[in-house]
Amino acid sequence: MFADLGQTVRDLPSVGRALVVGARLAGQGHERAGAALQPRTAPPAPLNGPDEKITLPMTTTFIDADEWDARAHSLGGTGNALLAGLAARLAQRVGRVADDGSVTLAMPVDERGPDDTAANAVTNLDIKIDPAAATTDLREIRTAIKQALIRHQQAPDELWALLPIVPLLPGWLVRRLVNVVAGSPSTVIASNLGEINPAANQPDGTAADYFAMTSLFPGVTKAMMHSTGGRLALLSGRVHGKVSVSVMAYQPGHPNSTENLRRSLSSALSDFSLTGTTGW
Repeated sequence: MFADLGQTVRDLPSVGRALVVGARLAGQGHERAGAALQPRTAPPAPLNGPDEKITLPMTTTFIDADEWDARAHSLGGTGNALLAGLAARLAQRVGRVADDGSVTLAMPVDERGPDDTAANAVTNLDIKIDPAAATTDLREIRTAIKQALIRHQQAPDELWALLPIVPLLPGWLVRRLVNVVAGSPSTVIASNLGEINPAANQPDGTAADYFAMTSLFPGVTKAMMHSTGGRLALLSGRVHGKVSVSVMAYQPGHPNSTENLRRSLSSALSDFSLTGTTGW
């Protein structure tokens, strides 16, 4: 009981900040709250026909870390920029682009501080990317990521501060918050954990040949995917001389299967003269 009380006291500052933000946005009205968001592409029409639970296609590939770094360097970028470029090219191949051909990249940023036990201590950086230019020059993407980080430090999106009081929010504000988290039908999530602690690759004390992380999306239905415009998410990390890239995808109106996703990912890697290994 005392532990719960202590946790409640520690959570009070974040709840207080959330209440202040919520009151300010409520006073500004529906339109004002939405003005802080980037323009969103209209979601696809609702699903026609019966709804059903689905398993989202997922695949994982492994790339030699030295080859990954060399390719990023040759294109004037970093491993982070290369992952962003790969995400954009994959989005182009699966049809997840805006009307102008661009891709909105959402990059999660760790907000967790010391002794922070929050369940979702992250925010997203939204970056607009041209997939066509990604395979020849990563400098523009690298610069865009830096600028987005600077903007976030100077003026973070205050809607994320509302997460601690979501059950208390009016419906219109919850819908706005869902749009921030889910993004638009041209949004692609690219999360890079960087170097993984080698201990994570040694569950029994010896180094595993392969290590990868995957996202889970249990209980999803076709109607959910159609109402949110689908999903494309990449999760990457490196350990034991390999860079792993795990992908989860579903695009309404397109063929959705693990085999199709695997082929699209392989082709996107080929765009960067990279080859991945999927058997493990």
